[in-house]
Amino acid sequence: MGRAVASAPGKTILFGEHFVVAGEPAIAVALGLRARVEAVTGGGEIRVVSKNLQAEARFPLEGGGRGPLLPVAVAAREALRAAGAGGGVRVVVDSEIPPSAGMGSSAAVAVATVAAVAAAAGSPLPPERVSELAYRAEEVVHGRPSGIDNTVSALGGAVLYRRGVGARRLDVGFRGVELVLADTGLPRSTGAMVKKVLALRDAYPEILGHIYAAAGALVEKAAELLEAGDYASVGRLMDVNQGLLSAIGVSTLEIERLVYTARRAGALGAKLTGAGGGGFIVALARSGDAGRVAASLGEVSGRVYTAPVERVGVRIEERDL
Repeated sequence: MGRAVASAPGKTILFGEHFVVAGEPAIAVALGLRARVEAVTGGGEIRVVSKNLQAEARFPLEGGGRGPLLPVAVAAREALRAAGAGGGVRVVVDSEIPPSAGMGSSAAVAVATVAAVAAAAGSPLPPERVSELAYRAEEVVHGRPSGIDNTVSALGGAVLYRRGVGARRLDVGFRGVELVLADTGLPRSTGAMVKKVLALRDAYPEILGHIYAAAGALVEKAAELLEAGDYASVGRLMDVNQGLLSAIGVSTLEIERLVYTARRAGALGAKLTGAGGGGFIVALARSGDAGRVAASLGEVSGRVYTAPVERVGVRIEERDL
């Protein structure tokens, strides 16, 4: 019987959402909020316990099953197969990443599960392999995900991602800055928003094509500025990116209210993050200003998080064999 504890960070998208669907690049960063998973091998099944959902379920080793904990079981199965382990495992999930907030909660849990189960089974995996296996669990949640969530959760730091090409980790220190995230309080459907944007692009390709090209060029420039440590310019490009997202119809009055609240409070830049139509905004602020930005956002938002960028991706925290 082996035991291991692994953790993985959540994420937010700084640049490129929606445009990444059509092959343009995007930049995502890992957040200092982590999902932790304890795995203990043994038994003839996969048992999943979620402290956050206060739920428990059992799944057969050979596949199948249903319910909200199925993605965790899929991640555990993939890890057991990769490790060549024949027995079962008990997985306990404890995450500080809010679910359904666009912060990559499911991907972080999947990444941490794969890493913990493989390590407990005696075969620790490199981050790239962990990400690959976690993607299969993400398919259960999202159908055909971009892969950006599990990639940045496994690697940490900032990642430049292009669908069909892969990810490149950016050399960014994020010294002296923090991210502030605030919730509009509006539910959003990623699938519905993606369909809405694609329909607009299909209706006016000669116009939207220029917007998509501008978004791609913006991301490439933002990557350059991030690696140079020019966060004031990065903030300005976040504001420009928000304008492009508004142009394709995914911003709302509630999103704009939070964005302008953050800017007035001293944020270097602010924009929606994720699908839009609701959900969260993300603001970049100097560390000395982050508290003021968060306090101002707290006056108009029910959920506000301040988090540094997490440079470390998936990691094994404990291991007993």
